[in-house]
Amino acid sequence: FVHDMTKLLALDKQAGPIRLTGEFEPAMTLEKEGLRKKHNVVLVPGIISSGLESWSTANCSRPYFRQRLWGTSTMFKAILLDKECWVQHIMLDKRTGLDPHGIKLRAAQGLDAADYFITGYWIWGKAIENLAVLGYDSNDMTLASYDWRVSYYDLERRDQYFSRLQSRIELAQRTGAKTVLVTHSMGSQVVQYFMKWVESPRGGRGGSQWVDTHIEAVINLAGSPLGVPKTLASLLSGEQRETVQPLASYLLDHFMNRKELARIFRSWTGLAALLPKGGSAVWGDLSGAPDDPVSNHTDVSSQTADSNVHSDVSFGGQIRFDSDGLGNQTMDGALQLLFDALDADEQRLMHRDYSFGVFRTQSEMDAHKDDHRVWTNPLQHQLPNAPNMSIYCLYGHGAATERAYYYTFDNSSDAPSLKIDRTPRPLRNVDIGIVNGEGDGTVPLLSLGYMCADAWRKPLYNPHGVRVVTREFVHNPLAVFKDIRGGADAADHINILGNHDVTADVLRVVAGHGQDVNDRFTSNIREYAARINIP
Repeated sequence: FVHDMTKLLALDKQAGPIRLTGEFEPAMTLEKEGLRKKHNVVLVPGIISSGLESWSTANCSRPYFRQRLWGTSTMFKAILLDKECWVQHIMLDKRTGLDPHGIKLRAAQGLDAADYFITGYWIWGKAIENLAVLGYDSNDMTLASYDWRVSYYDLERRDQYFSRLQSRIELAQRTGAKTVLVTHSMGSQVVQYFMKWVESPRGGRGGSQWVDTHIEAVINLAGSPLGVPKTLASLLSGEQRETVQPLASYLLDHFMNRKELARIFRSWTGLAALLPKGGSAVWGDLSGAPDDPVSNHTDVSSQTADSNVHSDVSFGGQIRFDSDGLGNQTMDGALQLLFDALDADEQRLMHRDYSFGVFRTQSEMDAHKDDHRVWTNPLQHQLPNAPNMSIYCLYGHGAATERAYYYTFDNSSDAPSLKIDRTPRPLRNVDIGIVNGEGDGTVPLLSLGYMCADAWRKPLYNPHGVRVVTREFVHNPLAVFKDIRGGADAADHINILGNHDVTADVLRVVAGHGQDVNDRFTSNIREYAARINIP
């Protein structure tokens, strides 16, 4: 994304709309085959996709009134020319997790809230154009944008987000058609939370039949139900792959350092929703991980670069230390490291909003069914009583994806005490301190596929027999000089929204032909799932 953005910033300076979204394919072809709109459609974007606009009227806010401080060129201008004001707006109050005094950012509304990030860089633009070919317009297709900085609990408390979504779906059904929820990335978690919230007497009070009555299908595009390791690094040290590349690192060190980034990230209570879930049961331990490279499913937790030349390192050590004496950490240990690094307010809000473990019995499910913290974790709640609903998991794989990290201590007094250790290592799956695994470039394969390919096919997590379909797509991009975004076969995390085969599957489902969309596995996800010991 960052690489693409640097090439497209100039486009935003040109006058008039610039259309880089193709020729309305594959919808034009499918329309000739007889596909027409049937179900109402709600698009639920992922993290950072929704534009955020200022509604503040005091002090430095006035020049930005109703302008987007996240998304569009206004954001970049504010960062470059008015950094302190921009940071004041983009951060949340660390005590409440809500707006700071005198500051108000809200999610932009309408289809254009997330169709393009800036002019020329589409997010949902291609999907919207293809849906329009089948007959959709703003009467039966909406985009449920949200302030992704805010925890799901506070989205309802501050913005009544889930109440509005419930009302929107109920109103749409007056046409006689159910709704298909099409999600991307973090949006998959938002919808999981919504389906538990809407049933609960502590939420929408819709009862156990509401989802089955109103929702035809949920389509998760590059969903992240079990979280993302790069979120751990972002919150722990203000870093991820994009920030430790040499050029990006140089620029950030001279413009916005790790301390500032970590402070911003930790204020976003919504970001913690993407912390990995399932602990060592899913992500492995110091003896190995379910998704370890085939040549290396052994205990390499104590091996250093010198004794492990030109091999792969196991993913089970989520955070590794070469010589600092802290010891390698599993996912459970890494999350504890993060929790210990947070201040009292940050710890309190994380405990209030989230749970990261695993339930293995029905009694645990029953005891916590109305606890909003577990609604963000699919390993701690059950799919709704909706035997007539289908869930489709469509995602790409074949792109190097952050899976684990090497860390070291940082003795600088003005930065977090830990930082990614960029020492070169002759390990095949390690680059500048980042251990790369299989995934879509952002979300590891375990998070993309485990629930869909395995856990949601078990009675404990899917007691009512919701139909679950997994569709995998190999990331096969064109050369950059042919298409910056990778073309019709790109299947990495964002560009999958323009993948022709993925779009065709979405169109079939919304047109009422979901029965023609069935499992397709092209990765080793089922093999990895078999190594996970969860009932």
